[in-house]
Formats: sequence, C-alpha cells, structure tokens
Amino acid sequence: MDEYTRWKIIITKQFRPQLPLDIEYCSPIAIRAILLDVRTPAHILDRIAQAYCDDEDVMRDLVRCPNLEETTLAFIALTASDEIKNFIAGTRVMEVSFADAATVEKTEPGPTKKKLNVMQVIQRMTMSQKIKLSMSGAKEARGLLIREQSKIIAMGVLANPRITLGEIEFFAKSSNLSEDVIRKIGTNTEWTRKPSIASALVNNPKTPIGISLGFMPRLSVRELGILETSRNIPGAVRSAARNLLIKKKLGKA
Repeated sequence: MDEYTRWKIIITKQFRPQLPLDIEYCSPIAIRAILLDVRTPAHILDRIAQAYCDDEDVMRDLVRCPNLEETTLAFIALTASDEIKNFIAGTRVMEVSFADAATVEKTEPGPTKKKLNVMQVIQRMTMSQKIKLSMSGAKEARGLLIREQSKIIAMGVLANPRITLGEIEFFAKSSNLSEDVIRKIGTNTEWTRKPSIASALVNNPKTPIGISLGFMPRLSVRELGILETSRNIPGAVRSAARNLLIKKKLGKA
C-alpha cells in the first residue's frame, strides 16, 4: 500500500459522515444525558424545548442548562405550567415578567432578581420558535402572536388547543387583526355558536360582508338598531340591518 492510499484511509476513518441527531425520537435516557452535558450547544437545547414542552421533568433539566439562551427560556416560560415558571424564578434567580417595554422602564429594578421580559424576548425569536409557540404557548403568548404579520403564526394561535372562547371573543372584537384571522373565526361553527362572538364579528369592520350577513338574523332588535346607525361597518351591513329591523318590528321576520 502506497503512502497516499494509507493516509486517505486514515482521514476517511477520522471524518466519516455521522447521522443527524433526531431529538424527537431520542430515548428519555439519551435526552437526560444530552441535558446533563454542559457542552450541549444552545440550538440543540432549543430543539429539545420545542419537542418536549409538555414534559415537566425535561423542562426542569433544561432550565438548569448553562448554555440555555433567553429566547429558549422565554419559550419555556410561555408554554409551561405555573410550577415551572416558579422553578425558573428560583433556579435562575430571576423574575419572569410579561410586561411591555414601557412598563418595564417605569418599574423600579429589584435589588436582587434579574427580570426576564418574555414579551421583549419573543421579538428576537426565530420563525420556527414563534410557530411552535403560537400552537402551544400560554395566553400571554397567544395575545401577542395573534398580531404577527405572518399568517402561519396567527393561524397557529387559533389552532392552539389551549385557546378559550373568551380569547376568541376578544379577537373577534379587534379591528386591528388581519382579515384572515377574522375570517377563520367567522367560519368556525363551534365558536360562532356563542351569540356574543357572532355579534362581535358583525360589529367588526374587518369581517367579510358575506360572513356578517349570515349572523344578522340572530341579532336582537337592540343590536340591529345599533348596527343601523354605526359608521364603522360597511354600508351593505348597515342596509341589511335596517331592512331586518323593519321586518322584526312589523313582526314579519
């Protein structure tokens, strides 16, 4: 064997290709070993946080990791239970805050605890982090991410299994949300079964006219009277409210 061939074999053995780490299918023992290794890089820890956000034991081990980035820590705080939030405050010696930037500036800094403002950290998250957070995050995260320009993120909030009818009603009243969000709410029969949500959609100028007209027969005379004089809704909806109001008063509806 010549010298060239011998060195080629040596180099090939040293740099043989490795299989990528498949976090989602690792055993619990392997995951714990990864978390206990102080050399584990931050991007691996972030993947573990997204894949195992429902496992509180994994979340506790994650919070202890020295290489954990603030964006990942905020993701954990916004998806975990109150018990994990308290664990973060105790382990990291920091207070988890959901206030906006203006509130933080007015608040006097604590003498000992550092503050983790998750709302500010969300702005630095990657697209994949925001998508995962929208579909699994807590109420604070849903309220912020529903306003994202990305349709995927906003729709992820509506697909979140933890979302409540109270939040849906609040979103239905919001005229500063995208039309896609309002349309998605308006076409969900389970949500619009609640009268207050149907009424909120009709009064929202962002609601497509076809959807608004479908809910109007369910409105009371008082609600139709308000709609008839409202300048915030399309003219077609006002006209339909006026005609329906006349019919109801005449007893023909």
